[in-house]
Amino acid sequence: MPNIEKMLETMHKQRVPDELISQLPMPRIKKATPEEIVEFIEGMNNILSKEQCISIMNEQGCNKTNKWSAMFRKWGEAHADKTLAERIALFPELKASKPGYTVDDIRLNEDGTITFIMGTDSKKGDWDCPCNPIKKLKPYDFPLIYCGCCGAHVKYTHEFALGVKLRVKEVVSSKANSNGEKPCEFIYEIVQDPAK
Repeated sequence: MPNIEKMLETMHKQRVPDELISQLPMPRIKKATPEEIVEFIEGMNNILSKEQCISIMNEQGCNKTNKWSAMFRKWGEAHADKTLAERIALFPELKASKPGYTVDDIRLNEDGTITFIMGTDSKKGDWDCPCNPIKKLKPYDFPLIYCGCCGAHVKYTHEFALGVKLRVKEVVSSKANSNGEKPCEFIYEIVQDPAK
């Protein structure tokens, strides 16, 4: 889940001007409620550029523990001799090896970016978003950029599996943000490919 303290640290590291940061709603930094987190991100969405918001959310992401990423590391090591395209083609094998794994599709795009899609089932309305603060918001009402945090989590784990460094380029859609009408879709750019 997005962490306000970490987002502020990222803003300072990325040299977001203090005069912009000072315009953001400042809820409790520690133990912020889901509503306060959404309010803070709405402020970012209104005050900062889209590129700044994506760059900040790219550094977020929950569940970056070694325990969670171990399966992705192991799979990546087992396929270290494969190209990126070959690893993506083997994606169904990765999906089958992890019960509860939420990514439904990975594709390598013509422009060299990678698209990840989640939540393609037909459930609508009361779809259960895996983000804890969002689960507490009914109805779901938050800016799409909020889901960049989930995009950062997906990025982190899949860098091990795909053998490349990624950056969130765009949050295309969100199942929770669209009341179940659209899947969660993220586009990533490759920032480092050891094979090249």
